[in-house]
Amino acid sequence: MKRHALLLTFALIVSLLPMTAHCDFFTDVKNAYLPGEVKALMVGELEAPIIEVESKTPLPLGVAIVLTEPFPSSLTLAQGNSLANMLAEKGWNVIISPFNMPISSSTAKASAEQDSEMLTEEASSPTEPALAIHPRSNQLTQYLNFEAATEALTLQLNALDNYLQDRTGYRMVIAQGMLATTYLSSIETQPNLQPDTFVAISPFWPEENTNNLVIDTIAKANFPVLDLSLSDFNDWETITTMKRKIRAKNELKLHYRQVILPNNSLTFSIKEIEKTPNIHMVANSTIGWTRHLGW
Repeated sequence: MKRHALLLTFALIVSLLPMTAHCDFFTDVKNAYLPGEVKALMVGELEAPIIEVESKTPLPLGVAIVLTEPFPSSLTLAQGNSLANMLAEKGWNVIISPFNMPISSSTAKASAEQDSEMLTEEASSPTEPALAIHPRSNQLTQYLNFEAATEALTLQLNALDNYLQDRTGYRMVIAQGMLATTYLSSIETQPNLQPDTFVAISPFWPEENTNNLVIDTIAKANFPVLDLSLSDFNDWETITTMKRKIRAKNELKLHYRQVILPNNSLTFSIKEIEKTPNIHMVANSTIGWTRHLGW
C-alpha cells in the first residue's frame, strides 16, 4: 500500500510540473521589476505579466509586440528590454510579452507511467525492450509539442489583441527561434491576428516537417516579413535560410527582406543594462525595415 501511494504521489507531481514551471516563470518575471512596472494580462485562467515601454516621441508610430522566452534560442527578457528601449526611441509603444513554451503533458504522463511500471515490476521478471530513440534525434521534441505550443500562443495573442484593441497605429510583432515559428503557425490559423509586419529572427523548430513549414508560411504570408538570420545560429535554422529567401522570391512576395546578421553567444538574465551587439543590429534592421515600408 505504501509503495502504491508513493507511485500515485509521484505521478501527480509529474503531471503538475508544467503548471508549476509556468507559475514560477511568471513569478520570477514579476519579481524582476519594481512594483507597478509589470501589468497583469489574463490569458485564459492564468495571469500573465506584460511590460509596457512608452514611445519617446510625440507622435507614436504604433505598437510593437516583443515576444520573449527563457530559452537562449529565443529573445530573452533582458534582450527584449534592450530592444524595446531602442524601438521606443524611434516612436514605438512597445509591449514585452513573456511566453513560456508548454511542456507536452503526454510526455510527462508517459514518463510517470513508465516509472510506475518499472517500480512495480519484480526484479526477476523479464522486461520488454523499450522503444529506441534515434541517436541523432533532438531531445527537445520529446518535451515540446508544436500543436500545444501553437494553441497556448494563440490564446496569449488573443488576450494581447483584446488588450490593445483601442491602440491606434501600426502593429509590429517580433519573435525569435522556436517562438517565431510558433507565431507563424498561430496567425495562420487565426488571420484576424495578423500584424502589419512581422520580424522573424532565425525561425526554426527542431523537427524536420515542422521546420520546413516555415519556408512556405513566410512566402505565402499576407503581411510584410523581415527575415533576420543570425549566422551559425543552429543547424535547423541554417537548413532553411536560403530556401526561405528563394521561396519568397518565387512566390512573388512583395514585401520581404532577408538580412544575415553576425551571431553572438546569447545568455539568459532577467534584466541587463548593457545592450548586446546583436540587439543593436536587430533594432537597426527593424527600424530600417519600417522606414522602407513608409512608416
